[in-house]
Parts: sequence; C-alpha cells; structure tokens
Amino acid sequence: MINIMFCGNQKVYDGLLIAIISIVKHTKEPLSIYLITANLQKLNDDFVPLGEGERKRIEMIVKNANSNSSVKLIDISEMFEKEMLNGTNMTTRYTPYIFLRLFADEITELPDKILYLDADLVIYDDIKKLYDIDVEKYDFAAVKDYFGKWFIDYKYMNSGVLLMNLKRMRENGALAECRKMCKEKKMLLPDQTALNVKCKSKLYLPRKFNEQKNRRKDTVIRHFSMTIKFFPKFYTLNIKPWHIDKIHDVYKINDFDDVLEEYLKIKGEEIAWIK
Repeated sequence: MINIMFCGNQKVYDGLLIAIISIVKHTKEPLSIYLITANLQKLNDDFVPLGEGERKRIEMIVKNANSNSSVKLIDISEMFEKEMLNGTNMTTRYTPYIFLRLFADEITELPDKILYLDADLVIYDDIKKLYDIDVEKYDFAAVKDYFGKWFIDYKYMNSGVLLMNLKRMRENGALAECRKMCKEKKMLLPDQTALNVKCKSKLYLPRKFNEQKNRRKDTVIRHFSMTIKFFPKFYTLNIKPWHIDKIHDVYKINDFDDVLEEYLKIKGEEIAWIK
C-alpha cells in the first residue's frame, strides 16, 4: 500500500484530478489517498472545503486502476481554527491551506509513513520508486528548491513533494514547532521555510522526484511551481497543469496530453450530470 496525502479546498480539485490520473497511469500498487481539507470561510468566502462528491470521484479513478485502493476525506477545520486561524501568515500570497500539511502529526488517521504531494504536479513514472525510499532516520525526504538553493540557502528544500516520517515527527515535535513558527513569525514562504528550519534531519533527494524546471529523461514528478524568467526582462510564470492552452502554447508541453484528455472527459461528465 502506498500512502499519499493531498491538502486543500475545492479550488485544488482540478489539480487533484490531473495528479491522480497521472499517478494511476504509472503505478499499479494499491493507493491509500488522504484528502486533508478545512472550511476556512471565516477568512474568505471562497475557502470552501473539499466534499464527499470530490472524494467519490477521486476514489472512482483509483479503484478503476486497483480495486484495493481507497480515498479518505479528513476535515480538520476545528483543529486548524483552534491553533492557526489567528496566525500572522493568514494573508500572504498563498492561501492558508498551505499549512494543512503541518497538522499531519496530529491527524490520527494518517499512517507513520506518507507521501505528501502538492496539487500542481504531474507524474511520469511509478511513484513507488519514491515511496520505497527509506526515511526511518529522517523527518522527511525532499528535493532542493530550484531557485531557493541560489537565493535563500543552498540546502533549502522545496515542500511540494515530501516523503514524511510521521512516526519520528510525532515523537520529536518537529511539525508542532513548524506550526508555532508559522503562527508567530511573518515569512515570505512560511510553511516551506518552517519545514526547512525546524525539521533538523532531512534526506536530500535527486531532482527527478520533484523536477521544478524542465522534464528530463529520468523525471518521476514534474512540479509546475512558479518559475522566474530573467530574459528579455524579469518576470514570473505561474502556469498550472489545468491551464491547458498555456501548457501547450507557452511551455510547449504535450507529453501528458493523454492525462489531460482523461481529465477533460471526467470534467465533461460532471458538467453533464449537473445539467
């Protein structure tokens, strides 16, 4: 069984569909997927949690690939509100949902070892190659951040793909320290920086497990995080897998079109059902 955690609200649903379709394309092992969500409409009316409808659709996808797979929806609204709602980083350029992963140690339903994935990535190979890496002696394993290693610290890791040893972090309180730091200290990249600072024992992985630039021959995960362009002038690009026209026209990427076709088929079925 491969344990995978995603976090977010209804706005990440398109990304979840694409990521999970790409996972089951390459991985035949049973998957135990955990969707961590929260109702944060006290902060913003758009912060609507994932619901049972989204869970059922995702479970249908994974069970079609392996009948032993499962999808569990876990709402941590109360937990989040109690500890983090009044924190100093609730109104950054990122939504507060970036902090949900930091509650993983407190969610009793989660197993001791779990792979956390952002919802803006595409899988190109068997995810088991990453999941089977031994992290018994580490808090988590991750890849260096492509830009952070130059502009912040050479050892600065990207938090979009984390192979987490929750057993260890439940014992040493590392995630609790991350939450405390995010609540009290204003930061540009709060959740990611806290994980880099407070988790002392980290395993550095090759970039093929979180490729943030361009796909290579050995790429397992391509992460469509925000990128920086320096020529002809400085600007940023934040194109996601579900921005299909821009994926094709700007990035000139067509190598997961079969995944996008399946995604569009599912979305079309949902729209037809609503009508």
